[in-house]
Amino acid sequence: IAVERFPIRVLLEEAGVAPEAIEEAELKRIEKIGTPQTVAELLALRRDRDKSGSSNRSVVQKDTVKVSDDGKTLSFALRVQIDVQKPELLMEQMGVSELYRDTLGKATLEGDDGFIMAVFGSALETDFRGVDGVALRDSVESFRALKGGSSGVVSLKLTCISHIFVCK
Repeated sequence: IAVERFPIRVLLEEAGVAPEAIEEAELKRIEKIGTPQTVAELLALRRDRDKSGSSNRSVVQKDTVKVSDDGKTLSFALRVQIDVQKPELLMEQMGVSELYRDTLGKATLEGDDGFIMAVFGSALETDFRGVDGVALRDSVESFRALKGGSSGVVSLKLTCISHIFVCK
């Protein structure tokens, strides 16, 4: 499980949006940033770029992209193929010839501060199908960004369901 905070302005500029267009935009709802699918793709692209060691890109699973009724929260799933050096050995050991990492993501604009806060929970596809997947789903779903009092500080709440994870 990882929690990240992304500046919306930078995400949009990296996608080719003119800075002057961003100044005028009201970025307090997901749809004001872009289509839900596009926002999920921007977050996946930024997450992939920040990771080292993998040349494969995460693919947003289109049927998983959803926006909350208030327009402030985006939920989505990603999938990336993991490079395997010896598929025949993998087949012998795990019964599969390809490996995929599945990731659940949830992003929120609760801070109203120009940032989008996101949580990502990921596991190998084979692990995702079992109790680890249930724990990850429940943990990601529990994610809440909480806007602070007069200071406007954003904190987060993440409830970990399984003994596998250590969260604070």
